[in-house]
Order: sequence, then C-alpha cells, then structure tokens
Amino acid sequence: MGIKIDQTTTVRFKDNIAFKTSDFQTIQGQVIEKSVPIPCRVRLFERKSGLLFADVLTDDQGYYQFENLSNECSYFIVAHHPKLKFNAVIQDNIIPE
Repeated sequence: MGIKIDQTTTVRFKDNIAFKTSDFQTIQGQVIEKSVPIPCRVRLFERKSGLLFADVLTDDQGYYQFENLSNECSYFIVAHHPKLKFNAVIQDNIIPE
C-alpha cells in the first residue's frame, strides 16, 4: 500500500473577492494498494506536537483532502488498511504549499 501525495494551494472566497493566502493550504492525495485505489481512513497529525489534526475517510477511489492548513506547520499522514491486512502507512514531514 502506498500514499501518493499531491500538494496544492486552494483559493477561498471572502466577501466576493478571490484571494490566495498561506492561511488556506490543502494536502490531498490518493491511497493505493498494488496500483489499485482503496477507500480507507486517513489521519493527519501535526508533526511537532503529534496531535491529531484531522481524520477523514477517502472516497471510493482512495482520494482524500485536508483543507485550511497552515504552511508554517509540518504534518504527517497515517493511512490504515480497511481490512487491517497490512500495517499502517506513514508519510512524514509534509508541508502544505
């Protein structure tokens, strides 16, 4: 099982004005097992403190997204196999861009 990470910047709208800011970053990706996407639980932790920041279920194609992240923090992601067939996979030191 592997985690493919794509880091993107999101655009938010406030008072009908579109703007890009470091306060609103996104980490998104897809969880795959042997080249096949799998739905599962994915957790995002703040790296320095180890505190759980967010917990999501992927969609049916294994895609997940964490929004509204600060690019001044680093994170790590843990993906859990849905049938506990494999150990959890960790992607460490992720910084939203």
